[in-house]
Amino acid sequence: MFIDIIIYAIHLFISVIFFMLIPLPVLIHVNVTEGTGRIPLILKIYKKVIWAAHGALIVLLVTGLFMRFDLSLWTIVVVAVWIVIGAYLGLTAKFVRESLEAIDNKQPYEDLVYKVKMFSTLLMLAIIAMFIIKFTDFL
Repeated sequence: MFIDIIIYAIHLFISVIFFMLIPLPVLIHVNVTEGTGRIPLILKIYKKVIWAAHGALIVLLVTGLFMRFDLSLWTIVVVAVWIVIGAYLGLTAKFVRESLEAIDNKQPYEDLVYKVKMFSTLLMLAIIAMFIIKFTDFL
């Protein structure tokens, strides 16, 4: 019983990292639109957040399986959305890295930042979908 509470607490605490990813596309959009020149700073900060989110993805899978290990429709949907989040997280990380490399090499990076914005938007939607699935009872 006590171990279940600890696993649930770890699961909830680690999921906060994904809340930190939600504002990324908005921050990029605002900074590109206003031309503030803060894109490199935002990408450097979020590179670390994305790195932490990769580890969090594994911790959430393990703790989630400890909490609920069955083959219900809800579990299948959660695992499918988890896979989608992992894919978009990886693509976002790739284009953040490539954008930072282009900025460091004084090359054009606007197309790469657009891809970061696109994939981080899809990541944001997948994260929101996961939280809706987990905290509603429609499945």
